[in-house]
Amino acid sequence: MAEVTKQQLTDLINDQVKSVLNAEGMGKVVDLINERLEKAISPLREQATDWQAKIFGALKPETKIEPREKGLAFGRIVRAMAGAKRAGSGAEGVLQILKGWGDNDLAEAQTKALSASIALEGGYLVAPQYSTDILEARRAKTVVRAAGAREMPMPSGTLHLPKIATGVTGGYIGENANPTHSNPVFGENILTWKKLAVTSAISNDLLRYNSPAADAVVRDDIVRSLAVTEDAAFIRSQGVGGEPKGLRYWASASSILAANTVSVANFTIDLGKAIYTMLNNNVPITKGAWLLSPRTWYYAITVRDAVGNLAFQPEMARGTLMGYPFFTTTSIPNNITVGANADCSETYFVNFDDVVIGDSQRLLIDVSSEAAYYNGTSVVASFSLDQTVIRAIAAHALVVRDPNAVVVTTGVREGV
Repeated sequence: MAEVTKQQLTDLINDQVKSVLNAEGMGKVVDLINERLEKAISPLREQATDWQAKIFGALKPETKIEPREKGLAFGRIVRAMAGAKRAGSGAEGVLQILKGWGDNDLAEAQTKALSASIALEGGYLVAPQYSTDILEARRAKTVVRAAGAREMPMPSGTLHLPKIATGVTGGYIGENANPTHSNPVFGENILTWKKLAVTSAISNDLLRYNSPAADAVVRDDIVRSLAVTEDAAFIRSQGVGGEPKGLRYWASASSILAANTVSVANFTIDLGKAIYTMLNNNVPITKGAWLLSPRTWYYAITVRDAVGNLAFQPEMARGTLMGYPFFTTTSIPNNITVGANADCSETYFVNFDDVVIGDSQRLLIDVSSEAAYYNGTSVVASFSLDQTVIRAIAAHALVVRDPNAVVVTTGVREGV
C-alpha cells in the first residue's frame, strides 16, 4: 500500500466533512448558534435599555415650549434688555437673562439681531419675527393702516414708487385719417425713511416680575405709543421736522371742501359731495373709507331726522357710512380754527388703495433707568420714581400716489 502524505490526508478529511456539512447543514448550524446567542444576550440588552432610559431621562427631561400669545415674546425680550442695561452687561447679558428665564428659543433667535444692532444709535434690534408681532398689533390700532393703506417693505432707507403723471390720450378717427397718439408720462414718488421714536415708562417692580402679565404691559404700552404718534403724523402732519407728510397735506386743492352749516340735510350733502368729488376727479374708488373725529361720529350715530328716526345709526351699526367703512380717531382734532370758529374738525374720505406706507419692518429698542421724560404735564426723572424708560424707534414713510384720492371736508362743526 502506497504511503499517504500529510497534505493528501488533509484533503481527504476536508472532502469527507464537506460531504456531511453541505450548504443546508451549515445554515442550520449557524441558525442554532445565533438563536442561543440571542437567548443569552437578550436579558442583558433589556437591562441596559432600562438603565439608559432611567439615567438619561433624569438628566434630560423632555421639554415642551408652550405657544406664546402674540407680542409677549417681544415684551419679554425688552424686559431682558432692560435688565442687561441696568447690570451693564450688554448684548451678551440679554442672552444670559433670557436663558436664565428658560427662554432658550428667544435667546437663539435674538443672537443674530443683537450682533446686527446699531451701536451708534445706542440700542438693540429686536429679532424680525418678534418685531413683526408688534407691527401687526400696531396695524390694528393705527386707523390709516387698518383702513387699508398699502404696506410695502422698505429694508433700505429709500423706495422708488413709479406713478403715471399723464395718461395716454386718444380719439376716434375718420376714414384715411391718422390716429391721435400719445405716450404716458411716467414719474415717481420717492419714499424716504422717517424715524419715529416713542418712549414708555415702566415700573421697575413690574420689569423684575417674571410673568406674562409683565410682558403684556411692555408690549401694549409700546404698541399704543407707536399707534397714537403714527396716526397723528399720517393724518395731519405737514411733513416738516423729520415727519412724514400726512393725508391732509397730500390732498389736491380741488379736494379740499368747506362744510355746510350743521343740519341732517347738510351733513348728508357734505358726505355725498366728498364721494362725488373723488369720482369727478377720475379716481376709481376701490378701497374707500371715512376717517372721523369722535365728535363727528357721535353726532352721526345720534342725530335724528325730521320725524324722529335715527338718520345714520342703522347703517353705521353695520360698519358703513354712505356705503363705505368708517374709522374714528382722536388724531383728527376738534379745535381747528376756521374763520371765526375755533372749534372746528375735519372729515376725510380716502381711497386707501392710493395710500402707500413704506415700512422698515424693524424696531430698535433702548432702555434707561436714569433718563428724564415728559409725563404730559412736567418732566420727571425715572431714577427718582424707580422706573425704566423704554424707547422704541421705527422707520417708515407715507405717500399718496394720486392727490385726488384724498378728500377733506374742513370747518366741520357737527356735535358742537
